[in-house]
Amino acid sequence: MLIKIESFYGDSLLSGKVSSIGQLKHRVMTVVADCDIQDFISVFCARYSYDIYPYDESIQVDYMIDLDTYLVYKPVY
Repeated sequence: MLIKIESFYGDSLLSGKVSSIGQLKHRVMTVVADCDIQDFISVFCARYSYDIYPYDESIQVDYMIDLDTYLVYKPVY
């Protein structure tokens, strides 16, 4: 599963396992409560075994996480 992280600090692509959007939202809010937004990606990847990939705008992702508004959603292509 590919996840795009949108943030003031830059966009990133992550790959990892998630069974539902609810589980992903819970994971995001847990990490947000535990660390600064600047450290979100490194903490999230370490805690939940996600891999970071070079950002490519043309890649279609399964979910998007907006760290400026704390939204987690499935994009429509």
